[in-house]
Amino acid sequence: MSKQIMDHFTNPVRLRIFFEINMSEGMTAKKLLEKFPDIAQPTLYRHLKAMLDDGILKVTGEKHIRGAVEKSYSVNMDMGLDIARIVEENDGKGYFQLFTQYITGVMGEFKAYTETKDIDILNDGSAFTAAPIFATQEEIIEAMTKIGEIIMPLVTNEQTPERRLHNFHIILTPPKK
Repeated sequence: MSKQIMDHFTNPVRLRIFFEINMSEGMTAKKLLEKFPDIAQPTLYRHLKAMLDDGILKVTGEKHIRGAVEKSYSVNMDMGLDIARIVEENDGKGYFQLFTQYITGVMGEFKAYTETKDIDILNDGSAFTAAPIFATQEEIIEAMTKIGEIIMPLVTNEQTPERRLHNFHIILTPPKK
């Protein structure tokens, strides 16, 4: 995975756009604006253009509406292929690059959050923690499966005034040898 492509995933707005388009298997700018009212229209179009230019997104349809063209966007890459290749080749350097980009993205989210004027750490639903555990590979798989079962219904929730976007991150560090 190129650094240029990975840079898109450290941008919180582009990451949200990417995941929404990927989850919906295609979407128009109009639908994205409805989904993300906090993103200004010019900002959205700028991000879409950059993601198109770098091959992350592709236009899968065009509809003419009152003299304008409404484009449908979909993901133009299979992220699983690069990750699968890194795992298959046991590419430690590639894996560290993915992790670094991931952490950078999380840091970007926290930086943006902590710079807001109306921050309310206690009531905003922000937290992080670490829990040292001793577990077998089977126990780890069982725990991750249970976490997935708890989180999946929340992933499909629609945004409402009461239901705001949170990103739930899971990091499982390798065992110390």
